[in-house]
Amino acid sequence: MKKWLIGITSSILLILAFGIYYIETEYAGIGLPWTKTVDLPTLPSINSTNIKTNLTQSDQGLIQFSSKSPYDFSELLNNYDNAPASIGQGELFLPKSASITNPVPAMIILHGSGGLREDREYMYAQLFNDMGIAAFVLDYYIPRGVTEKHTYLQKTLTTSETDIIVDAYNALRIIGTHPLINANKIGVTGYSYGGMATRYTLDARIKSILAPDLTGFVAHADFYGPCHQTLGGSQFTNGAYLAVFGDSDNSVNPAQCQVVHQILRDAGVPTQTVMLSGVGHAWENQIERKEYDYPYINNCTMSFAPDTGKPLINGQPVAYAETGASRDRRAYMRARIMMDAPDCIGRGYIIGRDENALNEANKILKVFLGKYLLQ
Repeated sequence: MKKWLIGITSSILLILAFGIYYIETEYAGIGLPWTKTVDLPTLPSINSTNIKTNLTQSDQGLIQFSSKSPYDFSELLNNYDNAPASIGQGELFLPKSASITNPVPAMIILHGSGGLREDREYMYAQLFNDMGIAAFVLDYYIPRGVTEKHTYLQKTLTTSETDIIVDAYNALRIIGTHPLINANKIGVTGYSYGGMATRYTLDARIKSILAPDLTGFVAHADFYGPCHQTLGGSQFTNGAYLAVFGDSDNSVNPAQCQVVHQILRDAGVPTQTVMLSGVGHAWENQIERKEYDYPYINNCTMSFAPDTGKPLINGQPVAYAETGASRDRRAYMRARIMMDAPDCIGRGYIIGRDENALNEANKILKVFLGKYLLQ
């Protein structure tokens, strides 16, 4: 009897230990009672010799520049000068037509939450070059210490949408110094999480903090960026906005997109919304088109208090990191919001290659860029 009890107890402890290990490795320990922070990768040290402040005619390929990692939107709005310094990084691809006498427009490309993909970000870089547009493929993960060993959750927690916006504007600043690029004709495009960040770059408060002296982005092309969250502002830049998404993409919520895009129109932003029939998420990706059991925000709206930048769910304040908190603590509080609001999480949406959607979306994109970048 005693041996039997010992065996059962050992099995329970083994299962418990495995469960703890699984939560620690796959979910960064979130949900365990003793976890109060997320162990994010340390921001890599900055080698000033690799940082560009002005580009020359010969600069192409990998370019590193100064950026910051405020993480929380409240920090960007009210404490940006004290945000941790970090590296911005991207690859610049110039079209053959670029010259001193013929500086070309440019597009900054913001990848999705899964990271850079040859069949998406780099495919679009080639498409832009073929149109006579320079392409700057931004990587917002590697400069924040992400490696292949990190899980999807760990990876997405390293970089908030606020950090992506900051990188995008600092990328705008550095590539605008390139002699072969027209600094007054730079746009931004993104996919999924990067698409949502693309829409955020329209916020006039952000431009006034990050780039008050620059023209700003003249074109914003958002591909299947979710619409559950806004930044809570009502003033926007003069850039034009294109949103392309599918009506079979649960992660986007087309009904909510109609509301969000109408806010932009009412504020005077030239806004074009294209909803593709029967189309899901990430139609460029070379994976089988089917429903994958991934989470998304469902039946909830998220925003930020306009003045403080503190997070809101369905208009109500939620817990947030205290002033002066570390990035690890901020990441934990960001993740806790979803645990404290489980009704906001849905699961399962269509992802995968859809040639018809890809061709149709690219036609629409080319017309949009032809109007706002190439004229």
